Amino acid sequence: SVLNVSATVKHFCSIGTNPMTFGVYDGVVANASTPLKATATILSTCTSGAAALITMNAGASAGSGSTNAPVRRMTAGPGKYLDYQIYSDVSGETVWGNTALTGVALTGTGASQTLTVYGSIPSAQMVPQGDYSDQISITITY
Repeated sequence: SVLNVSATVKHFCSIGTNPMTFGVYDGVVANASTPLKATATILSTCTSGAAALITMNAGASAGSGSTNAPVRRMTAGPGKYLDYQIYSDVSGETVWGNTALTGVALTGTGASQTLTVYGSIPSAQMVPQGDYSDQISITITY
């Protein structure tokens, strides 16, 4: 007698993040000519061999501009905005957006993979005092 055993494995992915904290921004002195930079990480675990794409939306207070490379803004209330941007490379040349061309592709290994997210607040922004924040939705498609 034979016992046939079978199972189907489908591609799955999970994703998690840690916050990006810039600290104190000073557009008058410290950041008059130097952007304020910060990093965060995205942790993803995908089934071995699963092709995945991680994309980010423009955030909750986006400015006008391309949806592919959004103008991201933190807010401290009505009319109070601090521009910033999120990049997928340390040099800050590739905006991390919400399309196949601006997202970050990866192939699952079955183990956790860490992606670094690079943030930059442009220099010399004269904005009102306050605690500025934004929330970006991150999507993993597989």
